[in-house]
Amino acid sequence: MTLASPLDPDQTATPLEPEAHPVRACKVLVAEDSSITQDLLKLLLNRRGHQVDTVTDGIEALAALRKNQYDIALLDFHLPRMDGAQIAANLRKDANGLRLPRLVAITADIEGLLASPSSENFDHIIPKPLDIYEVGKLVEEQADIADRQLETADVAPKPRPVELKAAPVPVEPSFLQGLGYHFLAWPDDVGPTRLSARGIQATLGDPRFDALLITEPVSKAELATIWPRKALYVLPVIDLTGTLGGTADLDGSKSGAQSSGEIDRLVHEFRDRRGSLSHDLLLSDDLGDQLLGRVYVSNKPLDPIYDPSAKGLVSYNTTLIGSVVAREAEALCQRGLLKREFFDRFNVCVRCDSARLHVREECSKCHSSNLIDEPYLHHFKCAFQGPESEFRHGNDLICPKCRRELLNFGFDYDRPGTMIVCQACGHAASEPVVGFVCLDCGAHADSENCPTRDVYAYRITDQGTGFAEYGEAFLGETRHALRFTELPIELVVAMNAEAKKFNEDKTPFTLVNIFYRNARAITAEHGANQFAQARNLFVENLRAALHPSSDLVVQGQSYDFVLLKGIDPKEAQEDFDALKQAGERALRLDLGVKFQAFGPEDFS
Repeated sequence: MTLASPLDPDQTATPLEPEAHPVRACKVLVAEDSSITQDLLKLLLNRRGHQVDTVTDGIEALAALRKNQYDIALLDFHLPRMDGAQIAANLRKDANGLRLPRLVAITADIEGLLASPSSENFDHIIPKPLDIYEVGKLVEEQADIADRQLETADVAPKPRPVELKAAPVPVEPSFLQGLGYHFLAWPDDVGPTRLSARGIQATLGDPRFDALLITEPVSKAELATIWPRKALYVLPVIDLTGTLGGTADLDGSKSGAQSSGEIDRLVHEFRDRRGSLSHDLLLSDDLGDQLLGRVYVSNKPLDPIYDPSAKGLVSYNTTLIGSVVAREAEALCQRGLLKREFFDRFNVCVRCDSARLHVREECSKCHSSNLIDEPYLHHFKCAFQGPESEFRHGNDLICPKCRRELLNFGFDYDRPGTMIVCQACGHAASEPVVGFVCLDCGAHADSENCPTRDVYAYRITDQGTGFAEYGEAFLGETRHALRFTELPIELVVAMNAEAKKFNEDKTPFTLVNIFYRNARAITAEHGANQFAQARNLFVENLRAALHPSSDLVVQGQSYDFVLLKGIDPKEAQEDFDALKQAGERALRLDLGVKFQAFGPEDFS
């Protein structure tokens, strides 16, 4: 596969975006005054099969949106002549029942956008610098939401049964407001299909939000929708309805002013741990990484809870469905990030894997549970034994084997015990067998053939704690694979320019990924500021040692990068020792610097 530059949309591939096949092609408007960002977004979305129109100011954007039907509009907040918030407000005002595109703001000024009274007109916000991998996914997610809304627009809403209406919240609003915290509310700020502007801000990792308040009854499946939205999963859940049980971090249904200390402790514990969680996990869209981050931030193991409403009879102390927790936790155990402790063993259905089984005594012949206890007789003369009903003929007892009458108890016969007799088929046995009937699908299994499932609690390991605090860098170079989400926009643009040269005349380039193995130890011993200062000095030394006109040094969120132009990875690796020595000049702390080299072929 060839490589391409974002400035050359006719090329068939880009080194920074894998092949993608959206659910359907979308028509997208990009309103952006930066030509570099505009070209990058156009190439990215074209590569994913979407049709893209571009404009450079707000007046042009509003005109295009009024003239054409788009699925998605990506609007830069600070556009010339009319900003993105004004565009969104004008569109909503003039909609007159017409279908509008999903309106997505693009901005580095999150504070300014959210301060605007028109910010509620946006359906989503994308922060700058852009995460190019996430932009493509977001466009398709927003289009999917629009399709679902269109499908249900003409369906009359069903009346809600009286018994399902939310009960009044017993906690007085003044008490919660008086605590001085920033709460998000379900479903006002966060719901299954919509986020308020405050909810969107929280998904960007804004540390000022302190908890998620559940103000209406919600199913676990609905509540699990917070996980794909990033950053929300690390907020403590305070249940004001009293319906979530151990799934919530705190049952606030009976809380009052006397409970302020309990809420204070919960919020502060989560806030402190959240502040030390790596951005690799905080903003990850990998469910396993998120689950590990949740265990770390909550500072509690994943504990199973007996739950008769769950198909597996078990939930966990988090807002994910129990079976999903178990699946992801087992994968984390394989990576050494969690360890498991036995909780219980359940029989499960052979057909549907449900643990909701009816356990019963039944007939070993026909599996009926219609059984009765009946005395059995022992005829001394012929040694026959059987249920008394087989001997009974009116008021007489006649042996069914030898046909002799039994007259004297203790001389002709005795009653040594009871037998189990099936009323359905008449089969008699000394004892019943145990059988299972699935309450979900009705399948039957006997005790010998019914499979079992072991359920575990999960605790974070030292390895897991290190990964939670330092992200991918903690795992070391042998386990680190470069991800698109780690590349700053400046580096993306420069790399695509080099990729174009490689396509044209095979001019090589090398991307060096820099990570710091001693980050955790330095932070623990000297503090985060000391590590940051040492890292900044290392980067500045590299810039001074390289050619400013040809080579590029860029700092990222968790890693730093060097783009070496005109040199292939093998040649670059020969200079790594000298490059490291130049970077470490005047450093007092050993950062544990490791370089990893990627060439054009690594992005094919």
